[in-house]
Amino acid sequence: DNVAQADTADVDTLKRAVETQLKRQGIEVGAFVVDGRRAFFKQCTREEALAAKKPRQGHTMYVVPDPNETKAFRVMKAVRGEGMPTYRNPFVHGNLFLALTIEFPESLSPDTQTAIRSLLPAPLNEATLQEDDEGVEVHT
Repeated sequence: DNVAQADTADVDTLKRAVETQLKRQGIEVGAFVVDGRRAFFKQCTREEALAAKKPRQGHTMYVVPDPNETKAFRVMKAVRGEGMPTYRNPFVHGNLFLALTIEFPESLSPDTQTAIRSLLPAPLNEATLQEDDEGVEVHT
């Protein structure tokens, strides 16, 4: 379902429009299609956009990332000197890059929280305030 149209094919401008102008107007955009001269904004979910993808010659579809998908957290780490050997010098190694995707659970039971705390080292800093002090909110 087309909800808006733009007379530009600049992808960066279109991404900014999705994030700022259209969200301010209350229009949730799931994808936009560029046909070379214009762009058409579609109101759908990410899954609907990927399922309805029909290749048309001269058209490119861009799927907008889901803003509610914050549970998956991606981290990249580098380990110096543990990568592949360099060209013509097998004794010198490059860096190893690890792309880690971490999924956090929705909630943890108190028993699981206690088990995880027993596996972790002691905290570096101790809290100076108590739970019953004024202005303290306890979140578990």
